Amino acid sequence: MLSRKDQKFIKSLKVKKYRTREECFLVEGAKNVQELLNSSFKVEMVIGTENFFSLNMKSGNHRNEIANADLLSQLGTFKSNEDCIAIAKMKNWTLSDVKFDEHIFVLDGVGDPGNVGTIIRTLDWFGFNQIILSPDCAEFYHPKVINSTMGSFTRINAVTVDLETFFKHSEHKAYAADMKGAELATVDFNSPSVIIMGSESHGISEDTRNHVSQFVTIPQYGKAESLNVGVATGILAAHLRMSR
Repeated sequence: MLSRKDQKFIKSLKVKKYRTREECFLVEGAKNVQELLNSSFKVEMVIGTENFFSLNMKSGNHRNEIANADLLSQLGTFKSNEDCIAIAKMKNWTLSDVKFDEHIFVLDGVGDPGNVGTIIRTLDWFGFNQIILSPDCAEFYHPKVINSTMGSFTRINAVTVDLETFFKHSEHKAYAADMKGAELATVDFNSPSVIIMGSESHGISEDTRNHVSQFVTIPQYGKAESLNVGVATGILAAHLRMSR
């Protein structure tokens, strides 16, 4: 049975400073929790309805607690949750975990958690399993980021690091999406490259621009003012795969 202390702890993980202090994060919904349980993340606790546990009982060292849907909604960020919530330990990836013999996607100042989650899910679809996040990006462990990945967070190594530090470690050519860049089809991506995506409102930072080898653009045929950064990342990821 969940004590008041347990409930207070779980609710606190909605806030970044408590996630950071406890090095734990929330995972919500049946799909995400199932992916979590099958991953290498250390699971501390699963709180679920009786129906969830009857369909998804999995052995392990984590603690299981039964709760009704009302309590799950109070504990997490979903307006309604009839399945489950899990608490897991964070992984602290560093630049030593980055594989520089593969394409690397870099997010520079992408602050919307939904966009970051969508990008992670999209990169997972195309088989890219590492991403670099600038410190001013939405936090990888933000509940909305985790929720938006639909389980893909379990297959992505996400390193949050100052981009100046990252570029000191990378010898790859760096390409950045920009409306005034070279058309995508004219660019050779045969060797491992760094692909930089900036925020929709501000683009990439001036400091990051100093590291760009070439700007590239996705051809426009209609009249839309711009592309969502998640959609643009998907087009670039698909192009990289088809170029190999």
